[in-house]
Amino acid sequence: MRKRSLLAFFLVGLLLLSNTLMAREETTVEVMVLSGVTGLSFLPLLEEKPVIEPGIKINYTVISSPDQMRAKIISGEADIATVPTNLAAILYNNGIPVQLAAITNWGVMYVVEQGSRINSWTDLRGKTIGVTGKGSTPDILFRYFLTAHGLDPERDVQIQYYPTPVELAHLAIAGKVEIATLPEPWVTEVMSRNPGFRVCLDYQEEWERLEQRKESYAQSALVVQTALAQKHPDFLRKFLQQAEAANNWVVKNPAAAGELAKTHIMISDAAASAAIPRCNLRFKEAATVKAEVEYYLAKLLSFQPQSIGGKLPDEGFYLQK
Repeated sequence: MRKRSLLAFFLVGLLLLSNTLMAREETTVEVMVLSGVTGLSFLPLLEEKPVIEPGIKINYTVISSPDQMRAKIISGEADIATVPTNLAAILYNNGIPVQLAAITNWGVMYVVEQGSRINSWTDLRGKTIGVTGKGSTPDILFRYFLTAHGLDPERDVQIQYYPTPVELAHLAIAGKVEIATLPEPWVTEVMSRNPGFRVCLDYQEEWERLEQRKESYAQSALVVQTALAQKHPDFLRKFLQQAEAANNWVVKNPAAAGELAKTHIMISDAAASAAIPRCNLRFKEAATVKAEVEYYLAKLLSFQPQSIGGKLPDEGFYLQK
């Protein structure tokens, strides 16, 4: 009888120890953000690394290019990631188990020129314009705006493509390119280092005017692995709240945010601070702006189907609140 009692006591102790060890096991969530403007919203999180929920550790990593980010998401290394919205659609349509959690910015593209000749889209007729990423969303939209104003992108203008915004910006600063389409913060970087440049055309204003939308296009997004959303919904809800608060802080504190940008996302403090007002940073959970996202993706689909993976994503693409 005594042996049975000791055995029972031992088993209970073993069970309690096992439960304690299990409770101490941490879940690690990998959050990856793109360097540059897409990472601006997350600067306070990159700096402070707040604990969102006990037992869940968050690793933050800054990734330098969308192609690298795509690989991290496909491999399952990134649990939460910032990407261009059309890339999120491509991944989902290709069977990668991700969902759209939020939109982080609503367009950061502008046309800049050295001088003061360009005051309307039709003024681009006969001009040479530097553009990055042939077939990318900025290129697609640029061609759309030209067409909407009666210009043939193949005959009425000369589009010169460059691999990256960094390269195009440096050529503009050096005065080797006179007209360029660029995202922030490179717009500000060019104007600060070559005062002869100015913003002459605004993608976001033109989208709202042509499409008669109250909101600009949903350029950048936050995606989550479906497995994380299903296993840790409370954590994810709290993380999105923190991400929204971080976004709001950046918008309200551009100078302080600029200092963090220099440290974390490879943007100079002066460029980041000056660029933030033109970055259209508005954090909106996907379920609340589904109509705007669908409108944007449908437009891209009509221009170039492969730009979103060949079809509109179904309802499962959108993370529900």
